[in-house]
Amino acid sequence: MKNIFFYLIYFISVLYMFNSSSSAKDIKKNIILSSYLKSINLVGATGQIIIKKDKFFFEINARALGIFSIISNWKQTIISEALFSNETLKSILYKSQDARGKKKGHMHVSYKDSIPNIISAQPNPKDDSRREKFNKNILKNTVDPVVGIFNLGLNGKCDTNAIIYDGKRKYALKSKFLKKEKIKRNNFFKNDFDAIKCVFDIVKLAGYTKKENKKYPENGYIWFKKMDNNLFFPVKFEVNSNWGNFICLIKEKEVNDESNNM
Repeated sequence: MKNIFFYLIYFISVLYMFNSSSSAKDIKKNIILSSYLKSINLVGATGQIIIKKDKFFFEINARALGIFSIISNWKQTIISEALFSNETLKSILYKSQDARGKKKGHMHVSYKDSIPNIISAQPNPKDDSRREKFNKNILKNTVDPVVGIFNLGLNGKCDTNAIIYDGKRKYALKSKFLKKEKIKRNNFFKNDFDAIKCVFDIVKLAGYTKKENKKYPENGYIWFKKMDNNLFFPVKFEVNSNWGNFICLIKEKEVNDESNNM
């Protein structure tokens, strides 16, 4: 089941996309995420995004649900901070902290210089003999996973590439528009709505273990709903895993909604 967490991390990183004009507006949104494997609800998450002038802040808190929580008792928090520069986002800080029972880990990366620097990590990827070694110069001008996905959606067309470094691996995300599609209401979405469907490829570039190269996903699909102020909100994510079809759904949390509605 470990790879499910990797798929979730990718999707947690794509919780909002928006048009470049959004950089001029102050935005604060609360969000809800729910993920499924073969229709079984595995993980739920809540979070927020704040855009204030040229500053960007994102936080998400995820946890295992139901019987899956008994098996793994998994939790994760991801934080990303960035600045707008020339109508794109430049990473400043990326933090990921997770726990699975008594086992805990974290990654803290600074992107203030052109080559990102690991401030703290547990376990430290430098001590992992299974992981592919590479020259850190190839990390120049990379961004964190959250910012990378945000930048894909800046023009609202799913036609931009992003080069990402997450503290362990360097990879490229490539997206492409496929078609317009209607998403039907269900126990998560209250109403039908129109969306655009995009395909994305994950190109593994450096830092992977042999197991990760073999088992981690290479592509998937994502659906976006156009919101107010030219915001493009990802509402559905789908990727095939070794255990079956893995799906994540997300929506904006209503102000008076006290339930996580997972």
